[in-house]
Amino acid sequence: MSWVFVRSLMKMAANNAVLNRLEQKGAEADQVIEYLKQQVALLKEKAILQASLREEKKLRVENAKLKKEIEVLKQELIQAEIRNGVKQISVPHSEKTFTASFSEGFSQSSTAAVTPPGPQDQSKGASEEKKKKDKAEKKGEKKEKKQQAAAGDDSRPIDVSRLDIRIGCITTAKKHPDADSLYVEEVDVGEANPRIVVSGLVKHVPLEEMQNRMAVFLCNLKPAKMRGVVSQAMVMCASTPEKVEILIPPSGVVPGERITFEGFSGEPEKELNPKKKIWEQVQPDLHTNGECVATYRGVPFEVKGKGVCRASTLANSGIK
Repeated sequence: MSWVFVRSLMKMAANNAVLNRLEQKGAEADQVIEYLKQQVALLKEKAILQASLREEKKLRVENAKLKKEIEVLKQELIQAEIRNGVKQISVPHSEKTFTASFSEGFSQSSTAAVTPPGPQDQSKGASEEKKKKDKAEKKGEKKEKKQQAAAGDDSRPIDVSRLDIRIGCITTAKKHPDADSLYVEEVDVGEANPRIVVSGLVKHVPLEEMQNRMAVFLCNLKPAKMRGVVSQAMVMCASTPEKVEILIPPSGVVPGERITFEGFSGEPEKELNPKKKIWEQVQPDLHTNGECVATYRGVPFEVKGKGVCRASTLANSGIK
């Protein structure tokens, strides 16, 4: 009987290992799907930009063609008037050239009748040309404004000031219905409604320690679906391959208070653009120091007037 019981235990352990591997694979698959979605969005944007450039080029070609046709019609009109005895007079300091018509029987001192340079067809062509030119100019202005806005964003240094890091309170936490290694938390970050946050902390923090707990949250990551639940922020933790600890805020803080970094001023972005990889560039410079204080390039995570954030025991470790 004891041998059968041992074999049963071994089989259960093997099944648990398989389940854990499946969960891990599922989480990896979610990450791959999110990456592919981002790539598809990027390709769509590229396609729209290319279509806009093609349309602009087409309008420029049509504009040049119309200008040539108008110039030809203008020359034909002038030649016809010359053959009919109409003298051509250029008016100085004027953008338009007018034709003065003189009757053969009148002297040079007679009053000249000034007429527009072309027939109805010429006027219609000029009107259509103006419309197309205005349309092309508007498109060019829009494109220039977008480029200037993008250049303005890119001119800021990529550092921790772009991150919206806040104090939050985990009001409730429960296990994810479809993933044993994930918690689903309701978090108060000082907004009208709580945010939903999905964290892979089941193996590192007991469920009872997740309830009514103050923590530090990164609040401007793009929301991402994790095993069917959309996560709207990220719990910041000190971590090593063996251990993970939620960062502890100073006492007296309230949800919504900003984490600041001396020497790194500026308003955070409303939402980090995944294509710019801002979080991925900033994260390697986040560490705890020898006293377990959370830092960015050696500057502490600080809540003004209340103190610094720290890990319980993990010194000189990464933060993510």
